[in-house]
Amino acid sequence: MDRIIQAAGVSRAEAVDRLNAAARRFGVRLTSGNARELGLATFEKWLNPKEVDYVPTIRALNLFCHVFGTPEPLDVLARSHGMGWRVIGAADAKLLELARTEREIKALRERKRKIEAEL
Repeated sequence: MDRIIQAAGVSRAEAVDRLNAAARRFGVRLTSGNARELGLATFEKWLNPKEVDYVPTIRALNLFCHVFGTPEPLDVLARSHGMGWRVIGAADAKLLELARTEREIKALRERKRKIEAEL
């Protein structure tokens, strides 16, 4: 998340402002407890890899991805399960669909050849 903030060219305070604005717009709470909005101190802890006790909720992570236009944090979460899961965008989803369709076409052609050979 820290790399994404740096690449976006915004300060951490600006990032918090964007996240809070989006949270208000979509009616999403970014923090638990009594806090109404995400504070800079909490956000700093989210970005610090040494602060293992402070991780964003899945709602906050999802909103972060939306605000900064990247699925990377959700992809890291998906990969962390060790089951080969990935988060892909629309273009990669189309490529995957194309590859699966090509594989199906190949299997159908092979089946057709076998049937023709039996005739």
